[in-house]
Amino acid sequence: MNPLIFGYLRVPDDMSDEEAKQKQVALSTYAEKNGFHLAAVFYEYVPGAHAAFTELVAAVRHAEAKHVVVPSYRELALNRSLQNAMLTHLFHTTGGAEVISLDDRS
Repeated sequence: MNPLIFGYLRVPDDMSDEEAKQKQVALSTYAEKNGFHLAAVFYEYVPGAHAAFTELVAAVRHAEAKHVVVPSYRELALNRSLQNAMLTHLFHTTGGAEVISLDDRS
């Protein structure tokens, strides 16, 4: 069985359905090509909210997964300090889960 990976995606009101679908496909493609099973993608619909992120952290912790994939760290937050705080929270709450940003791939 392939290791689990979870996805996280922010979907603002002005994002087209096609763009949201492309981002989800990118997450699925990454998981498949890198030997993961994409367990679920958590969608944040409300600007500035973090309810889906909170659910993501709980799911990762419950599943004892070690990976989360996002299209960009900007999915977490626009502000780098908040991004870092969220990454740190996820890491410590889940026992070491890491976030993989598709923008950072070479």
